[in-house]
Amino acid sequence: MIYLLCYLTVLLGACRQDQSSGNVAFYKRSVSVSLKPLINAAIFKAKDDPAAAIPLYEKALAAAKLHKDEVAQVKCYRMLVFYYSIYKNDFTHAIALSDASILLAKKINDPGTYSDLYASRAVAYSVAGKLNEAADASTTALQYLQQDKAPDSLKNFPLYNNLAVLHTQLGNYNLAVENANKFLKHYTPLKDTARMIGAYQTMSNAYYQANDTVNFRITARRAQALQRAYPDKTKEYIVNSLMVALYKSIKDYDSAKVVARQLLKSDSNMNTPRYFETLTQMMEIADHANDTAYAASILKRGIPMQQLLDENLLPLSLRKNVFDGYYNILKMTSDKELAKVCVEQAYRLSRELRKQEINKDLEKYEIERKKVMQENVLLSKDLQLTRKSNTITVLIMGAGLLALAGTAFLMSYRRKIQIEKNRFELLEKEQQWKQSKAVLEMQLVERTRIARELHDDLGASLTSIALSTELLKRKHPQLDTREIRIIAENATQMVDQMNQIVWTLNNNNDTLQSLLAYIRKFATGFMDDNGIEFTMHLPRFTSEHILNGSVRRNLFLTVKEALHNIVKHAQATSVTLKVTITETKQLILHLTDNGKGMTGQKEEMVSGNGLRNMKANIQTIGGTIIWLNNPGGGTGITVTYLLKT
Repeated sequence: MIYLLCYLTVLLGACRQDQSSGNVAFYKRSVSVSLKPLINAAIFKAKDDPAAAIPLYEKALAAAKLHKDEVAQVKCYRMLVFYYSIYKNDFTHAIALSDASILLAKKINDPGTYSDLYASRAVAYSVAGKLNEAADASTTALQYLQQDKAPDSLKNFPLYNNLAVLHTQLGNYNLAVENANKFLKHYTPLKDTARMIGAYQTMSNAYYQANDTVNFRITARRAQALQRAYPDKTKEYIVNSLMVALYKSIKDYDSAKVVARQLLKSDSNMNTPRYFETLTQMMEIADHANDTAYAASILKRGIPMQQLLDENLLPLSLRKNVFDGYYNILKMTSDKELAKVCVEQAYRLSRELRKQEINKDLEKYEIERKKVMQENVLLSKDLQLTRKSNTITVLIMGAGLLALAGTAFLMSYRRKIQIEKNRFELLEKEQQWKQSKAVLEMQLVERTRIARELHDDLGASLTSIALSTELLKRKHPQLDTREIRIIAENATQMVDQMNQIVWTLNNNNDTLQSLLAYIRKFATGFMDDNGIEFTMHLPRFTSEHILNGSVRRNLFLTVKEALHNIVKHAQATSVTLKVTITETKQLILHLTDNGKGMTGQKEEMVSGNGLRNMKANIQTIGGTIIWLNNPGGGTGITVTYLLKT
């Protein structure tokens, strides 16, 4: 995750070098006057909308070909390859443009031009995930760069760092460090702090992936030291990510927490991948440190299930890592039900990732197969042109066929081994899921038994206490009934609270319909006892909605607290509860009364213990609650909760 951020930073930096880079003699030839407005218009448009600049660059390229302006053609080709790769994700068209640009470079025969155009080709391969091809293109670009006679100030030296990042992704860590060091040695005498930070970031990523903790700590701390003294904070996030990894490697979890908190504070937008990358790091800290309190503080933020289920918002691998992180910290906080949901989502995303890997393997196999076929075609043509003897021709063709058959057999065998490995992993995951399911079923049985015993034993005892106090008052009216009345009221209240606990524990009540029936029963009796008219409007149910005990309890306690507040403070004569389920599966509870409304400031009202408890109950389950004075008088309370599908 960290090296990917560094790679994108270097990639963009490498492709946005001064467009006068390359051979001085060639770039002394400026763009013709008639083409400058077209290219300037494309550059200006790209600042606001890079994708919209593509048609302008294509128009400029067509005009440059017409005027035979090679300088303009090179500039247009470079930018079109880059924009089609990054903003259009059209790899085929980007490579076609790159092929055309290479043909132009052969005509110009300028090392600097070759270097720039192969660098843009590396961008196209990198964005398409073809890392080996990207590394080859970057290596070729550097070879031409070394042949270029232009001054160093005009050369594209960030190509070294670009290649280092690619080698890190490919697992060639020694080559990655070697190229990053070349990049660093060039810019250290120039005191180019930004590029020095980039070099140390790349080296620390390579050392981190190679499990070289000693060199990783050295380079990461150097990157941090340079960043602290550097006024431009654009790379601060990447450096802080490295420091989190550093502190985790040395088990300094307190420092890791501080840096992670700074990362989250710098980007609190929950609709960006960076937010969830930071959240994943925080959960890893809690898991490695076995810090239950820290895990609970992360869970207080709520689980952004809506963002995690949005396939267009976050990459598949990132969503899988976030669900794994939530599963680990939920196990620590003993929230087994929510942990089960997260591990099921992580398992589902793992299967999708595995499918993608299989598709990539098939694509690589197809590319290799086409290469072998092309080699055979070229070999056959070469044999026809040289007119060798039939014996030699047969031997060579036989050797080619044997090589093809051997390659196909080897790839098929390796593929079979990989499929078997994936199958065993899948079976292992299924076994773990079955074990988790059995544990959860045992817990449900235990919940039911506890609920039954509470109702049968404790409930009977409390009811007996209440009845006994009533009989005592009747048989001995001369006694002071204040203490007896307190005992009777407490016993009755405990019976009600016990019944609520039993209702919460009973998994047979884990539905929205059961919750609404329970609310209706309580509210009707409570309002009648206080002389207030109560009306409840229910939606038409088209399917059954499952609610776990925690959600049911928090929703019920919120409605109960609201009704108590109405009786105590509102001076109302009627109360209405309207229940709505939207098309997006939002459950809305809207409670209104005709009382005097909230007389104080809303901020002061919400800060009270009762209303603060209501807000905490709803936030615990990931919902929202709003208090408002109704225009016609009275108070309105709206509770919103996203139903799980």
